[in-house]
Amino acid sequence: MNTFDITYRVSVQDDEQIDEKIEGICIEQTAELPRGVLSSEVQEKVVGKPVSSDQIGEHLYEVVITWPLANIGNDISQFLNILYGNISLQPGIRIISADWEVLCPDVFEGPAAGIKNIRQQYNIQQRPLSATALKPLGSSSDELAELAYYFSKGGIDVIKDDHGLADQEFAPFEERLEACVSAVDRAGDDTGNRSHYYPNITAFASETVDRYKRAAEQGADGVLLCPHIAGLETMHRLAQLDIGLPIIAHPAFSGGLTTNGDRGLSPDFLYGQLWRALGADFVIYPNKGGRFSLSAEDCQGINKAATQNHSPFKKAFPMPAGGIKLDSVEQWMNDYGKNITFLIGGSLYEHPDGIEAASKEFQNKLRQAGG
Repeated sequence: MNTFDITYRVSVQDDEQIDEKIEGICIEQTAELPRGVLSSEVQEKVVGKPVSSDQIGEHLYEVVITWPLANIGNDISQFLNILYGNISLQPGIRIISADWEVLCPDVFEGPAAGIKNIRQQYNIQQRPLSATALKPLGSSSDELAELAYYFSKGGIDVIKDDHGLADQEFAPFEERLEACVSAVDRAGDDTGNRSHYYPNITAFASETVDRYKRAAEQGADGVLLCPHIAGLETMHRLAQLDIGLPIIAHPAFSGGLTTNGDRGLSPDFLYGQLWRALGADFVIYPNKGGRFSLSAEDCQGINKAATQNHSPFKKAFPMPAGGIKLDSVEQWMNDYGKNITFLIGGSLYEHPDGIEAASKEFQNKLRQAGG
């Protein structure tokens, strides 16, 4: 197949016509010239073509446009440009899906590990995973390592850096990496059950790659990355390296793409589809009822997109976060099922008996779901 489809949700104002708006997308994302000055060859070769336009509400349409694969040139940055380049400056255009079967494997390869391999590596088959974050910003490497030790003693499956921890002088990356890996190793020796530490490697692209390699060399179990800061293509590059550390993708700097309901990218497309295609093994998103709440429908949409069977990519763990409470874990398990990783921070830190006890309570709730 020499073309791929993108599906849009397009809204029109009283002074707009849907056919004219679709025509604008087809031209704006490719030739960027009036059709009258384009040769028939150029129009046929590069300009997008409408496939369907179905009205789904008042002034609202679901539109499918097909695009020549040759326009991408097997280049992810150019795919992103065609996906939402110039039209990101126009109102009323929202991306909801893409033709991943065609785009894989020529452009995208998806996660290096995925849910199945992570479950096998961690020997966790029938329950959700637990996760927490080391914080606050300003803590020393030794203080963060002590937290990692007690979270690990309590049995937390995944212990990640807070996304604000970078290479600051109070907890430099190399020092923090060594200290926290050593802490989870020590807790594993003490308990017989080692947790998995994911340092934050977010930086400029070349430095991010260097930190990814360094994390593997020092014995980290995965990494945390903010792909909208380090670069979306950077995440894909990491997933393709012959290293295989799983990647937790963090949504910092992405909110403007998903929070305006009539433009941007739908949350399930960005966090569940695109991030999965780009190599995220875990996709953090703001859970319903938290500090940065999405709707229940959005959350379920992300969970489905990250784990659906008919995608050509390995499944990614949805990781709801942003205010989940320890006493609400059973509710969220009932809502979301077992193929999920719950990221809880503040509720564990607030526990009256300390973070080790809180972590054990968290783990007990998850084990009741299946082993």
